[in-house]
Amino acid sequence: MEQARYPGATLLDAPTLVVKQKLKLIELKNEYDVYHPDGHRLGRVAQVRQSPFALLTRIFSDLDVALPVHLEVQDEAGRVLLHLSKPWFRWVVDVSAADGTPLGSIGKQFRLGKARFRLTDPSGAPAGEIQARNWRAKDFSILDATGNQVGEVNKKFAGLRELFTDADTYVVHIDPRTAEPLRSLVLASCLTIDTIMKQKDSG
Repeated sequence: MEQARYPGATLLDAPTLVVKQKLKLIELKNEYDVYHPDGHRLGRVAQVRQSPFALLTRIFSDLDVALPVHLEVQDEAGRVLLHLSKPWFRWVVDVSAADGTPLGSIGKQFRLGKARFRLTDPSGAPAGEIQARNWRAKDFSILDATGNQVGEVNKKFAGLRELFTDADTYVVHIDPRTAEPLRSLVLASCLTIDTIMKQKDSG
């Protein structure tokens, strides 16, 4: 029934996704809902395997960006589509398929200027780059290894009353011609940006 209403609009092949962080008084886990731009929910992202120590550290300190984070991207039926894993004290996220096959990594580059992230394939070879378009790091261009733009991430979704809450919202645009595994890295880019940069302001 849902597939008939939204043909082709699945989480892994939709050209545009709206990723909405769940609004909480105290953020104890990274959780998001993923929507089609028309408001139809396509899936969710859940944080899993968070240790009691990491949970307490999150409550009583400002060390969020140093904590390990394990995310599962799931479709509406609860099937896992992607795994994202950030280790302790590292500013890199490893992305793998549902069966655990490595797809690549997204790592923050520490340099002066606008925020940048490096994309690498499973062998560690360069696969592209995420470049902030401005100093406020609200909008990002995603390039492949040859410098061609294959996607973009824009913070703040101006539609459907911000999908009903004031929590952070990201819109991910993916060039339909983008093949795997780069496509999954583009999809994972907004989750990486939010996890590593901890963008909590809604302006």
